[in-house]
Amino acid sequence: MKPVLTFSFLSLLALAACNEDTAFSPPEESGLVGVRPFPAEGDVCQVIGENDLTNQFLDDSATLVGCPKTETGAISDRKAEGGREVGEVGKWVLLSVPN
Repeated sequence: MKPVLTFSFLSLLALAACNEDTAFSPPEESGLVGVRPFPAEGDVCQVIGENDLTNQFLDDSATLVGCPKTETGAISDRKAEGGREVGEVGKWVLLSVPN
């Protein structure tokens, strides 16, 4: 029975490590102001509000959107929609998405 417990413990450690790689922190932990999910409720990207870290990236003709660096699919989707990568702050990629 002991080998089964050891195997189970090691499996849990491996699973925790995998989940840690794909998890991301909220934009506020990187100093950003998350306003709402983008493009719709439940999405990982966020409309990012203005503060000292983001005012240089704001544009009246676009929406500033942040996506976690680990969410490469979401970043690719925003770029496919016309978004342009403008910077990185902490663990987030910032994109300027045309209105």
